Amino acid sequence: MNRRSFINSVAIGGTGLAVSPSVFSFVKEPRSIKLALIGKGGMGTADTNTAIRVPGVELVSVCDIYTPRLEEARKQWGQHIRVERDYKQILSDEQVDAVIIATPDHWHQKIAVEALKKGKHVYCEKPIVHKRSEGRALIRAQKESGKVFQMGTQGVSAVGTQLAKALVDSKIIGDINFVDARFSAAPSPLNGFHPPADATPENIWWDQFLGNAPNLPFAPQRFFAWRNWSDYGTGLAGDLFVHVIASIHFITGSSKPNRVYSDGDILYYHDGSRDTPDVIYSLFDYENDAKTAHFKMSLGANVVDGVSNDWGSTNFKIIGSKGSMRVNWGAVTVKTMKPTEISGLENTVNHIPGFGEVKKISDTEYTFLAKADFPDAHFLHFQNFFEAVRGEKQNVASVTFGVDASSAALLSFESQVKRQVV
Repeated sequence: MNRRSFINSVAIGGTGLAVSPSVFSFVKEPRSIKLALIGKGGMGTADTNTAIRVPGVELVSVCDIYTPRLEEARKQWGQHIRVERDYKQILSDEQVDAVIIATPDHWHQKIAVEALKKGKHVYCEKPIVHKRSEGRALIRAQKESGKVFQMGTQGVSAVGTQLAKALVDSKIIGDINFVDARFSAAPSPLNGFHPPADATPENIWWDQFLGNAPNLPFAPQRFFAWRNWSDYGTGLAGDLFVHVIASIHFITGSSKPNRVYSDGDILYYHDGSRDTPDVIYSLFDYENDAKTAHFKMSLGANVVDGVSNDWGSTNFKIIGSKGSMRVNWGAVTVKTMKPTEISGLENTVNHIPGFGEVKKISDTEYTFLAKADFPDAHFLHFQNFFEAVRGEKQNVASVTFGVDASSAALLSFESQVKRQVV
């Protein structure tokens, strides 16, 4: 399931995340966690629908600067939900234990720092910084607070990603040398964005949306399509590439690229609806932190391609000296140059929760599958976050991990702007 279909299914009610009760048979009266949402757009709604399916999690507050979303929140989650337009009111509420931050990118770091200082645990959508210079203060705020911070790159919690890490570590495909991923628009005709009829100055707190961005007249397209604009978003690199980058950092033990080169342009949407490219390609040079792997990575995004249906965060390829693997959230397909014994492959991954079976396609090709009834990556990521909040586990996408992955994506964005290697 890619992010687009996930949002469509979950934002309207979460029916796509039904989980067998047997999954929770090991959970005994988990400590209650009271949760607040800051930013009830498509991803914030989808995040919340997933989060409240974790046992012991209760949604108590919702904040958004677009008034119709607050009305929608009470219809969706109950009239008892506290709704606010000012996020500071949410952070001052002592009953709130944790917050989901799903605002435009230029608000992520500021709200996260304030939330940590108020003693809240934080789940923040990616990228967690709008500029690389914001990372240090965010890391410091988390360390000083002692609270859990997790970045919303759900792919690192996917069974497929966990399988890929174990298989790469086993050297079944040898030393990796290349990673490749592509993104396209959802399959559909290319259309410009049209804001809803109730997108009025009365319903949108425009000055609050702008924050530290340039002071511009009211423009609802900028509010609803903020990812198109560098004042509020981080382009296709920060929106899309960061997912693959986070997964590759997790799989390979890397934290930052040696250098990045990106090239992008606005090739279709010349209607004044964006100032960031609708087509971008980036090349990354990486060594892992242990200096045991050196590889290249190619990432591309083309949102004026409504045919290909590529979604790199849930479908990317890793090439090694002895073979290759195709990584999906629920499966990994390995192809090797020479025949491989299946029993040895099973021993490599048997310890991974959610691993189901290995299917032999040929002597040189195998597919590793997650259990059919095991929760998907979005659920597992929130489950991990709340387990970390309860002190039961380490979270898989900590603030330092998040800053590193976000910074690599921002290097891609900066290289495209400067048109030079960074």
